[in-house]
Amino acid sequence: MPNVAQFWIAFVLTRPLGATAGDFLTKPVAKGGLDLGTLGSSLVLLVVLFGMMIYAHRQERRGEATKAQPEEVSRRAE
Repeated sequence: MPNVAQFWIAFVLTRPLGATAGDFLTKPVAKGGLDLGTLGSSLVLLVVLFGMMIYAHRQERRGEATKAQPEEVSRRAE
């Protein structure tokens, strides 16, 4: 699939999702939201972003460790 098509598909799919999440975080409780305001919703999204980055980093390090183990075993055998 061409990169341009992938970009537009991701853009079209994530834009309404982001708007809906933003509305949910900032709307008053009476209207079905969490009433966090802009600062509160920004902090929630920042925590989610950092959490996802930490998770991805740990997964990457776990994959590197798994790849390194067979090499270390073969080096010890020599």
